[in-house]
Amino acid sequence: MGILFLRSRYSGRSVSSAVAVARIAAWAGMGIMLIAVVPNIATLVSNEQITVEVPVEPYWPQFPNVTDVVPDHGDLVEGKITSVMVTASHLSFASRFLLISGMLVSTLGTIAVLGSVIMLCTKLLAGSPFDRALRRSGHLAATAVAFGGLIGQILIGIGSARVGEETLRVNGFSYASLGDQNFPTDSPWPIPSFSVNFEFAPLFTALAILVVVELISSGMQLARQNETLKADTDGLV
Repeated sequence: MGILFLRSRYSGRSVSSAVAVARIAAWAGMGIMLIAVVPNIATLVSNEQITVEVPVEPYWPQFPNVTDVVPDHGDLVEGKITSVMVTASHLSFASRFLLISGMLVSTLGTIAVLGSVIMLCTKLLAGSPFDRALRRSGHLAATAVAFGGLIGQILIGIGSARVGEETLRVNGFSYASLGDQNFPTDSPWPIPSFSVNFEFAPLFTALAILVVVELISSGMQLARQNETLKADTDGLV
């Protein structure tokens, strides 16, 4: 009996320690997210220099006449560049607002998941029931991950395209020589374009959250039903 008591007590302490560590990790993750996002937002708000990857129409620079290529086991058949990194300042308010909104919305899902983990860990440590809170927070986190990820990508895509229009679009130019670079005659550099690269990882993550939440909720409900049935059976006996 003493050994069983010590094992159960040690097991309870282990679970409590794991939950406490998970809560600390969730708080740390939220802090890291804020540290990563806040400087970029502050830079956009202050209208200082910011580096953005902008989409451009496909192009390929013309290389000089090269006779020696290392390694020699690959022949370049076709190549194209569809995006460039642009460092710009004094962007328009609309472009900065779109980029800021995209960053905020994209991080909303992660913040929602971490907040749900913190809340559930707190309830576990306090010994409070959390079956309804689990489903509610899980559905909220999944919705935030799915819509936050997709809408954030759209907003950032539109903002990046606007940055390209503001920095790369030209109405006319003159030049003596472009050297080894070969661009269309109506622009001395890549022509800005519009594209949104959708990543479906947020949708899959939201689906995984929903499945896990429903499985845990179903397991807790079955456990309660078994306890009720056992209590009724013991009462009959």
